[in-house]
Amino acid sequence: MNRRRASRTVHATTVRDALLQHLEMAVKAIRARHPSDAQIHKARKELKRARANLRLLRDAVGKPAYRRENTVLRDAARPLSGVRDAAVLLETGGRLLNMARHGSRRRFLLKVRRALKQARLEARAELCRINATRASAASLVAAAARMRKWRLERVNMSSVCSGLQRIYRRAQKALAIVCADPTPENLHEWRKQVKYLSQAMGMWEAQGADGVKELIKCADKLADLLGTDHDLVVFEERLEELDAPNPIRLAVTRDIAKRRRIFRNEALKSGHRLFKAKPRLFVLAMTP
Repeated sequence: MNRRRASRTVHATTVRDALLQHLEMAVKAIRARHPSDAQIHKARKELKRARANLRLLRDAVGKPAYRRENTVLRDAARPLSGVRDAAVLLETGGRLLNMARHGSRRRFLLKVRRALKQARLEARAELCRINATRASAASLVAAAARMRKWRLERVNMSSVCSGLQRIYRRAQKALAIVCADPTPENLHEWRKQVKYLSQAMGMWEAQGADGVKELIKCADKLADLLGTDHDLVVFEERLEELDAPNPIRLAVTRDIAKRRRIFRNEALKSGHRLFKAKPRLFVLAMTP
């Protein structure tokens, strides 16, 4: 199969259809009055995939439409973050607790877990109080209606490839920023760009392009490493809000720093392998 031809088998209408499907799944997940943690997590995942699809369509629909709908999807997901973040903090605390089998660290982390459980309950109560999921669902339904009106049949097929090149380039630049200044904020931004890349490549995988599955696995592994690093950063920030003897907190903080170094170093190694190509060549080489 010719590389250039294979890398352009994804049409804008195909991407738009996938985008609409992700929006439909997100709406179904959050339409309940009291969506579960699993439903909220699913909705956020579907919206991230939808935003990745939207990035592929940026050239096809134009900057104004892209920016408008990207803002809508971002704002629809924002109210869900509190509940999901609280659940992730609880999971992170559980992993650290499993490592501390006895002593003052374990007692401290048990106290932290109780506080995090309460925070999770409060986040869910706030989401229900403001009924934010209904507003998010309504905005997504309206966005889907606008997207169905996009005329994409005659769009140049290379526009989607240009979108993928742009996504890869942004993730590549985010890596360069991390190498120069590995702050938690820069690492988190890099993770977001890597996730967009992985989700966007899913369109090529669905078309049966060779070699894409391994690239997606590499990107997903990298995103998981960066995600764990971010979870530890947020957990450490949460510790500062709790009343605890300073020596114990410092010991836990040192444990977190040690684990973060491991994840960060592994992420950088993986990232340098994934982002060594020029964006245009990366897209063409997805089907060897």
